Amino acid sequence: MEIPIIPGRGLVTSTATNMRLDFLEANDIDTNIISEATLEFQDIRGNIESYIGSTEIPLGIVGPLLFNDQETQELVYCPAGTLEGALIASMNRGAKVISKSKGFSAEVKWQRMTRSPMFIFENVEEASIFKHYVKTAFLSIKEAAEAHTNYGKLIAINCIQDINVIHTKFSYETRDASGQNMTTTCTWHAMLYLVEAFTNATGVKPLDFVIEGNGACDKKVSQYNIDSGRGIHVVAKCVLSEEIITKVLRTTSDKLMRCFHPSKKLAEKDGMVGYNINVANAIAAIFVATGQDLASIHESSVGILHLEQKNGGLYMRLTLPNLVIGSIGGGTSLPRQAQALKIMDCHGSGKVERFAKLIAGFALGLEISTYAAIVSGEFAKAHEKLGRNKPVQWLLPSELTSSFVQSSLNGFFEDKQIQHIQPKSHELLENGILTNIASKVNKKIIGFLPFQIDYIQQNGIAQTKDVLIKSKPLDDEVIKGLHTIAASISPTLSDVLIKSKRHLEYHNCHLKEIELYSYLHKSGFENMPKYFGKHVNPKREIFMLIQEFLSVSDMKIMNTENDPKQWKPGDILSVMKTITQFHQEVKLEDFTHVQEFQPWKVSELYKKMMQILITECAEVDQKNVLEKLHDEIDDLKNQEKEIHVEKTIVHNDFNPRNIAIRNNGMPVIYDWELAVIDVPQRDIVEFLSFTLLPSFKKDELYFYLKTHYQLYDEVDWNVWIKTYRYALKVYIITRLSFYEVSGILIAYDFSKRVLKTALKMLKYLEEDA
Repeated sequence: MEIPIIPGRGLVTSTATNMRLDFLEANDIDTNIISEATLEFQDIRGNIESYIGSTEIPLGIVGPLLFNDQETQELVYCPAGTLEGALIASMNRGAKVISKSKGFSAEVKWQRMTRSPMFIFENVEEASIFKHYVKTAFLSIKEAAEAHTNYGKLIAINCIQDINVIHTKFSYETRDASGQNMTTTCTWHAMLYLVEAFTNATGVKPLDFVIEGNGACDKKVSQYNIDSGRGIHVVAKCVLSEEIITKVLRTTSDKLMRCFHPSKKLAEKDGMVGYNINVANAIAAIFVATGQDLASIHESSVGILHLEQKNGGLYMRLTLPNLVIGSIGGGTSLPRQAQALKIMDCHGSGKVERFAKLIAGFALGLEISTYAAIVSGEFAKAHEKLGRNKPVQWLLPSELTSSFVQSSLNGFFEDKQIQHIQPKSHELLENGILTNIASKVNKKIIGFLPFQIDYIQQNGIAQTKDVLIKSKPLDDEVIKGLHTIAASISPTLSDVLIKSKRHLEYHNCHLKEIELYSYLHKSGFENMPKYFGKHVNPKREIFMLIQEFLSVSDMKIMNTENDPKQWKPGDILSVMKTITQFHQEVKLEDFTHVQEFQPWKVSELYKKMMQILITECAEVDQKNVLEKLHDEIDDLKNQEKEIHVEKTIVHNDFNPRNIAIRNNGMPVIYDWELAVIDVPQRDIVEFLSFTLLPSFKKDELYFYLKTHYQLYDEVDWNVWIKTYRYALKVYIITRLSFYEVSGILIAYDFSKRVLKTALKMLKYLEEDA
């Protein structure tokens, strides 16, 4: 069999690269994605051979982390590259814990790099003579080595004799470079000088000698290097307060210590080198982002974690004895890797010790977070499988063809000749909260998929219409995603969530929205995105609807959940009238999948949510009223019985994230997936909590409430106000608690403002109770 030669192996040029790509294509090897790289040839010529392209690893940002460096305090950030979900979140939790406990400090003990030439002699006597000679000639050997570097300093040579073989450990300080290449060059020239000088002085010549006898343990773990030094030896430490351990990590220092000693004892018995939880995750993520030698992750991930109980908290220390890193040289010169180092202020000369300290600090944060998750039970909950019974043939991207889209369209296009359907990217289009949550637990095609349809009307005029396919996650997938988030906050919360799922608004969310859009379309409801069709295949878990793509340029108000100033009284009233029209006209019997919302059936869940909200999220002046609401959860059923307002289908996510105003002033309401049967006031109080300015007055609130009241006939104002209070309490307990508690991991910008507004609304309503 003839072995082919890949063309241009030693060249990193456009021509040579194209020759290699052509060669691979001729051999039926597809590189069309890999070859689409943005790297410049001049940047990578010293870093790669036989170049054909690149892969991408996403970077997340970790921080802020409070760093105590001598007399100064500084908030630092770290880019980290990974494909392991939850790693960045865990690193951020660790950074938060350290920062709330007054930060971490770090100390570099030494920075060294080794090479270990091996010399073989005729006999033991010659080897012994050589060993003695090396000790006496150290200064001249040092001079020969350092003649070939501007930065490296040879600080010691240790000789180890094994019969007729001498292993020499050349130990260098290499300043800001990791130093593997530097020390190889220096040691090679020093070795040549040594052999010649020794032979001239003694008449003895080695039988053989090599640059590396594997004694340096390059890219391998060794106890010698841990004790004597290779890379940077750095120690990071912090003291966690008991309050933070309890509040954020949801465990205690007693429990952490109780598990630590027997765990460490087993590690020693099993021969583990060092003791740590998952240092390698942090090291690998930072190495990927900052252009370090990835093969050095192994030796650099040796870590020694130490815990010690102190008054009022826990002292934690992480030692990284062999951190092989550089702030100059190698991959650190590439533009993106250099920028990652600059984010940490660790790029260039004089920065490597700072780099080591920050790596140790961020790794310590991950150790804290992961170890606490294991001890508290959160780790197991976060990885718990809530999986399916059998595999499902999910929709593939390759199936999203013109014919697929066309087969799902309804009557709008019946009298039109479709010419072309193609996917369309849109940088401003973002998936909703539930879709993002569900995407944590599967790789299905879910979320927003924009398409462009080119067609010809009956009059022969060519037109283009942008449509949006909304692919729905199953309700169970949403619950699994919520479970993953809840497990990172409180294992108890995740357990209660699973028990409660059938009574939550997420139940049937994949069916409700399609049912509601079909109903609204048939009933002629104009205040919605135009509805173009659906595609439902339960066996393949495909639940899609096709609607008008709402362009920002066609909207006066859109995506304003963080900007209530855009909402003028006329716009607010218009939306209230529109949703009231729906509340009054919709018939409950027309729906199969929308259920009545009864929060008292899952009171355990909402009590836990409110408890976390009160202890971890709420401001001091909010806690009394929130505690009162917490205590009222068991009484909600009685309060609901005392109000006599006809229930209807409510949107139940009725806020400016799901409401727009067209340029002609017409409201557009969308995203009905959380719809439930409840009192109509539920939608009104949520909408006002988002659109009222924080400085609103009582008479302004009552103006809107009375306007809404006047849209109904023969209703009692006192009953109406009582229902507002009930709806507002339910909204705060069930929805705003969700936003705030989720914010422990995924903060929503609007959440704290809306909670303040809702509590202020409740205060005004309670005054007239």
